[in-house]
Amino acid sequence: MMQALYYDRDGRPVSRQRWQQLGRQPGYSRVGYADAIRHGQQVTVITFWSGIAGDGPDGPLIFCTCAGIRGPGDRRAAYQRLWGWPDVAAARAGHQAVTAWIAGLADFLAGHTNQLPAPDPALPGTPPAGGRR
Repeated sequence: MMQALYYDRDGRPVSRQRWQQLGRQPGYSRVGYADAIRHGQQVTVITFWSGIAGDGPDGPLIFCTCAGIRGPGDRRAAYQRLWGWPDVAAARAGHQAVTAWIAGLADFLAGHTNQLPAPDPALPGTPPAGGRR
């Protein structure tokens, strides 16, 4: 079965023209933004609607979270990672989980804790790492 290429924020298929119109609306794509300095490191998490279908086990992933840690004056992130979400509720929950997780990772990398963070954020509705079957 062929999947649509473009979607609105509600997960409905749209034409490329409509997708472009939606993307130009102020605030339409933004879901979450967190930017802070932790132990001298710039920690940024951005979650947004892309509307372009990525493949996921439960359907198209039309939202994205990008997270990164960058040192002072660095042009490139020392650490970065991406996640995809099927809907705005998952994107909002994922944004919160990723923001908390990457703050813990920054603490660990700066040597402010000896506790190695979980390999993945604790996302709502998923078992903790190590608890997966």
